[in-house]
Amino acid sequence: MELVQLLYFVRIAEQGSFSKASEILQIAQPTLSRKVRELEVELRSHLFHRNGRGVQLTPSGRRFFDHAKGLLRGAESAKAAVQEVDARSGRVVAGLSPGVIKTVVPRFFEAFAEQFPNASLCVTEGLSDSLYRQLLTGRVDFAIMRNPTTTAHLVIEPIMTESLYLVGSRPLEEEGESVGLAALADLSFIMPNSPHSIRPLIDAAMASIGATLRSRFEVDSIDAVLELTVAGLGYAMIPESALTSFPSVQRLYRYRIDAPELSTTLCLVMPSRRPESTLPMETARLATQLLLEAWAGPTKFLEEECGEKRKVMASPAGIEPASEP
Repeated sequence: MELVQLLYFVRIAEQGSFSKASEILQIAQPTLSRKVRELEVELRSHLFHRNGRGVQLTPSGRRFFDHAKGLLRGAESAKAAVQEVDARSGRVVAGLSPGVIKTVVPRFFEAFAEQFPNASLCVTEGLSDSLYRQLLTGRVDFAIMRNPTTTAHLVIEPIMTESLYLVGSRPLEEEGESVGLAALADLSFIMPNSPHSIRPLIDAAMASIGATLRSRFEVDSIDAVLELTVAGLGYAMIPESALTSFPSVQRLYRYRIDAPELSTTLCLVMPSRRPESTLPMETARLATQLLLEAWAGPTKFLEEECGEKRKVMASPAGIEPASEP
């Protein structure tokens, strides 16, 4: 007895017709007749009464019908159980920016091990430009990065938008909680170089007001930028989330940048092609959830760390969930 025989039998019984079942199953009617006849021979009983209007189940057929449907449901449940195990096993490669890694590790690995005990996780660290290339070449299953370029090959979901802040070891001459973009042209900066996702944003904003920044030092590492800023070698423009885990944050003054305000968007990015397994998507959602939980209250953290003397900026958090595009 084969499952396909049970399937054919059930569909014929439900439709009351070999021809209708043939149309639904996309199987030639002679094939259906042959399979049902083989089933009747094996059971040594007629399953259908044939008449001019179609077919009806015999008493034996009615009894067998319930068992056949139960066997088919059991087969589907078994198949789904195996597929669920397969979907939650295997290997997933995540590309995360340095700030994201600092925020979610080690909790990301712990939560992954709890939720996917039969799967393995590889995390590669990179700047947004590098992660973008790795996504396009298939080297990572998903990435969490800033300001990705739109392309038909990638699906981009905004996670959160956060403001950029001017930070320095010395306060500005002008008093206040914010600083205009034009005033930044008079300062000396420590900047990430051009491949860094924040650099084009800053350069474009300055160009829009007909100005440029004086970049004294360039370094790709945000932590290194902050260390050089603490050392008094220049000012920097940093996303607020990058300050939450910086150990010397209490030594920095910070100002919101306005006129215009500068912000950066952190995004979940995945290839547009559908993965064979649901594991990459489930892992991406897990990383996103942990990230949002960790960055829920960065301003509160900074206020506690900086204290009243050093806390130049006391306004609400510059981080907010990204609106739908």
